[in-house]
Amino acid sequence: MAAMELVGDDNDPCSIPAHRHHTINLKVVKNPMTTKAAFSTDEWNLLRSVPAILAAGVSTADPSGLFGSLKEAAGGMKGMVDGLKEATGVELAQAILEDRSMPGMPDPKSLLGEGNREEQMANLRKATFEQVKKSVDLLGSKATPEETTAYKSMLMKVADAAANASKEGGFLGIGGERVSAAEQNYLDELKGVLIV
Repeated sequence: MAAMELVGDDNDPCSIPAHRHHTINLKVVKNPMTTKAAFSTDEWNLLRSVPAILAAGVSTADPSGLFGSLKEAAGGMKGMVDGLKEATGVELAQAILEDRSMPGMPDPKSLLGEGNREEQMANLRKATFEQVKKSVDLLGSKATPEETTAYKSMLMKVADAAANASKEGGFLGIGGERVSAAEQNYLDELKGVLIV
């Protein structure tokens, strides 16, 4: 505990009189880290499922076939693990990383909605960003600013890794571009949602 001595000036009416010495004990309070216990089961599930939903969303921004989609999903999960590992000293990130249980995923029909394929992809994009915003808002209300920043950073790593995992527009891996214009648009929209 730190101690500080205050000595005043007799001529200053707002000051402590000089003939009195006061000692004030200051206690340094550090923001406590947020743990899994701070969240309901549904809230914890949301925090853990959003990275997978986000990786799927990136994949649908510019579908690249079965193998490309698998690479993007795997890339997104690698981005999640790397992002959480980089958040050293952030207990919440470590708790998410250490939780090996399978998070419950939303019903795909609730994410896709009704309509033709194009409308369903637009619905999925909207639903994905809504889930991202919901998770970030949850952390904003329950977690420290450092934890919220680490989570946002991890989400960007998920999206970047998924977008960079497979070339778009090539043939058998030849030619094409690493991140298509549609994927870059998705990443830019995500940055807006995350306000990064």
